Amino acid sequence: MIWRPEKRSRVARQRGSTAVEFALVLPIFVGVLFGAIDGARLVVSQCMLNYAVVAGARLASVSSTAATSNPLQTVKTAVIAAAPLLNLSTSDVHYQIGTGAADTGFGTLAPGNLIRVYASYTYKPLVLSILGTKTLNGSGQIVVQ
Repeated sequence: MIWRPEKRSRVARQRGSTAVEFALVLPIFVGVLFGAIDGARLVVSQCMLNYAVVAGARLASVSSTAATSNPLQTVKTAVIAAAPLLNLSTSDVHYQIGTGAADTGFGTLAPGNLIRVYASYTYKPLVLSILGTKTLNGSGQIVVQ
């Protein structure tokens, strides 16, 4: 009698090829999934930064803000509080009245002036760190009432 190797059933062969396909596709799927998560975090961070500087500009445009002992610190605190997940620092937030120099004081603040509050944030991806960091900038301006 001639010995012949035992033929594997079709189900056993299918099971093996499914495992190989899964092993090839899984890393790509996980990379795309976490890339989408990091991309969504980037968009949310930009939206939060834009909202925070607009909130700061609205606060700076109110004349009662200029009457406080430190209006610049009041505006910076408002911007930082409006975007708590970004962990902004006071050195990230600046303002400009009209075409003047940045952060020069609220002494020139008058109704009709344009005040611009701007901030920057360094975005760091959680998962796909190979993409590196990205600096996000937000700016909001409003006419002083």
